Amino acid sequence: MSRQTFLQGALILMIAGIVTRIMGFIYRIVLTRLIGAEAMGLFQIVFPILGLALTLVTMGFPLAIAKLVAEAVAKRDADRVRRVLRISSACVLTSAALCMSLMYAFRHVVARYWLTDPRAYPTYLAMIPVVGVIAVASLYRGYFQGIQDMTPTAWASILEQSVRIVSIWALAAYFVRFSLAYAAMAAMVGMVLGELSGLLFLIWQQRRRARMDQIVPEPAYARTAEPMRATLRAITQLSLPVTASRLIWSLLSAAEPILVLRALGMAGVPLKQATALYGAYSGMAIPLLVFPTVVTSSLATNLVPAVAEAQASGNLDRIRHRLSQSITVTAMVSFPASVVFTFFAAPLTRAIYGDAQVGPMLAIMAPFVFMLCLQSPLTGILQGLNRAGTAMINSIVGGVVRLAVILVLATRPSLGILGVSMATAFSFTLTAALHLIAVVREIGFQMRTASVVRIGLASAAMLAYMLLVTYRAGSALTGSALLLALLGGLMIYFALLCSLRVLTSRAVERVPKVGPWLAAVVRHLPFAI
Repeated sequence: MSRQTFLQGALILMIAGIVTRIMGFIYRIVLTRLIGAEAMGLFQIVFPILGLALTLVTMGFPLAIAKLVAEAVAKRDADRVRRVLRISSACVLTSAALCMSLMYAFRHVVARYWLTDPRAYPTYLAMIPVVGVIAVASLYRGYFQGIQDMTPTAWASILEQSVRIVSIWALAAYFVRFSLAYAAMAAMVGMVLGELSGLLFLIWQQRRRARMDQIVPEPAYARTAEPMRATLRAITQLSLPVTASRLIWSLLSAAEPILVLRALGMAGVPLKQATALYGAYSGMAIPLLVFPTVVTSSLATNLVPAVAEAQASGNLDRIRHRLSQSITVTAMVSFPASVVFTFFAAPLTRAIYGDAQVGPMLAIMAPFVFMLCLQSPLTGILQGLNRAGTAMINSIVGGVVRLAVILVLATRPSLGILGVSMATAFSFTLTAALHLIAVVREIGFQMRTASVVRIGLASAAMLAYMLLVTYRAGSALTGSALLLALLGGLMIYFALLCSLRVLTSRAVERVPKVGPWLAAVVRHLPFAI
């Protein structure tokens, strides 16, 4: 099996992430139109239970598999790869079986005390198999991540979404004739079928292209006599902090809406209006803000095994190089996003949501998009360095500080919901700064500012063009005019990145499928190489 480079793996996951996110929008549009908002609400009621169950079942094992398999492959230690997979599989499968059994055994208790609408009960029952399917699939995803082959994971994600959409058309459209409860249940069955198709694809890919004799050819140069207890300890050192972080973060996320509504009430905002404002913030402004993170999340996924492999080989220079690459890629994605979200927030949200009041919420957070996007790759580096506990503490500090700042700012009548946006921006900036300090302490780092400065210049030129094009329209700027200005600005931005040699034809050529064509375009740009 030919291994992918760090950037190739990141690009594959990035493209798959964008495709699946767009398909996710289509999925929700189709689902809402087929079963209606009320049945959609029944479908959503069970999701917090699913998230909690998956956190408890997987327990961070996929991440531990990725890191430890990458280290073992670097040392050509096939025995340790097998031990890691055996122990992780036994733990995850046991916890999945126990969790599903408890979910079924206490189904009536859950229906009575947890589900706010009893009509969600059939959806809850249909959800139980998803826990086992996703748990098993997570083992394969962690394995492919560890051997740095991201293609099967990317295609599996696309296949899952495709099967899910088709299943909705086939099932939900039929069962909606009987009742909303069964329509929501049918949508969950579609999710089960989608996840199952992805799992079967991963199993097939593992047997076809990632068998152990293909990953670590026998005889291996190095073997460890590490006991099972030591392997289990190595797994839990990474998995337990990740699990604890997710559980605590879930609690903090659950506390946020309660705190925000109370803070807005103290600021004199009526409850109905406060609920609408929080819905605009969390359901409209935040999804736009975090859209660029699809790229840096792909980087983070690929960084864990890449950093773990480099650390196992004692190559700190390679880790520093990965950090430098991550910062450059983060700047390339976040700088233009920050420009658009800051200066065109109102017309953008008006064009997308038909609601310009979301604009100020987005504009306050937009200047700090770089720090938001930088969180994921820095977390991946810390986890690859076996510092998952540090990443956990930093994230918890950021989350607690966010709640505290919300209580201070959102209670002011002059700020209200804008105080929540300020608190969020301060929180992810603080978390990213703490991550960066921790990484620099571990590996040392000298910032290469040339590329970042050039990206900043290209972003400034993009902004100047968009302001010039939209100047005459003023407040009457239409969605089509904004789209044309945005497309033109992005073309100028891309051309300048190439002319300033931030992007080279060699780098662009690595993009799957369209890379050679893009590289030919880049070579014809002035000063590009």
